[in-house]
Amino acid sequence: MKQKAAFIMPLKISGNERDIRDFRASISTIENQSDKDWDIILVEDFSNDERVYQAIDDIKEKLKDRLHVIYSDKNYGTGPARNKGVLYAKEKGYPFILFNDSDDLSDPRRLELVRRAFEEDESVNVVYTSFDIIDENSDLVSDEKIPACIKEIIDGHKVDPVEGECAWAQIAMKKKYTNLTSCTAVRTSLASEELFPSSSASEDCHTWIRYGAHPGKFHLIKEIIGHYRIRLGTQSRSRSLNKDFYEQMYFYDCDGFEQALKLAKKYGTMPKGYDELEIRVAQRTRLSLNLYNSGNLFLAERAINEANGIAKELTGKYIDLLPCDASIKAEIANLIK
Repeated sequence: MKQKAAFIMPLKISGNERDIRDFRASISTIENQSDKDWDIILVEDFSNDERVYQAIDDIKEKLKDRLHVIYSDKNYGTGPARNKGVLYAKEKGYPFILFNDSDDLSDPRRLELVRRAFEEDESVNVVYTSFDIIDENSDLVSDEKIPACIKEIIDGHKVDPVEGECAWAQIAMKKKYTNLTSCTAVRTSLASEELFPSSSASEDCHTWIRYGAHPGKFHLIKEIIGHYRIRLGTQSRSRSLNKDFYEQMYFYDCDGFEQALKLAKKYGTMPKGYDELEIRVAQRTRLSLNLYNSGNLFLAERAINEANGIAKELTGKYIDLLPCDASIKAEIANLIK
């Protein structure tokens, strides 16, 4: 008999009709999985709205003991909410977990293919898929309307995606961010060792890069994709709700990198042919491009100048390697003071 997997879903919504609808739709995509050996760990992060609690009761009535609800006495934030779910999954013995935010949609074969990836290769620690963008009405968003900083993540799945060992260095040097939370699955043993930080910005990026510094592999499932819901006109849910998002993102991206570097030295997962200095230059240069695509030229300038302060020649090399048009590379180079 197969062991059950756990879908972990943090929940903090307003209780209006749209939020409740999206929450129910997200739950439905888990209900409709082709692999039926799942439970849901729902971490209710103090929505403080009776309509939300009634929706949970309705879902509980339908799913019975397949839905495990953890209630909070105050709002702790998305990272700590996920951590509660991770630690509960560890306590109950779920071998792996799949993250799914409360308004994103999973492909019906997600669990089936995630389980296969973990079972076929015991060295695989993290499994993820690519994703499409959907709007408030669950309609696909056309390419020209997708924010540049999100499109670069999707494009990064098509060319030289992060896979295999030393995933932390691949993320740092080439991608900045690669796996969307609602498209990520991880072995519970690793997730419980590397918990999310208490941040509302880049808490997932901070966590993924630490996952990647442990011995083991990342694996991209190419047969399916998830669906990430955004409000058109915003960069992401976190960006739209947090005015200090980019300052926090800068700090947590760099802090996550430094922690991953320490883990890589501990576990011997430094990539062959690269030293610490070069990886750090590449990380700051790649971060500069993401900030440029997000429209934050002030922090893009800070990142590229930090890289240049470490090693000028290497900075020029990694500007040339950025996955963008030559005109953008020139604009980033011009930010160097």
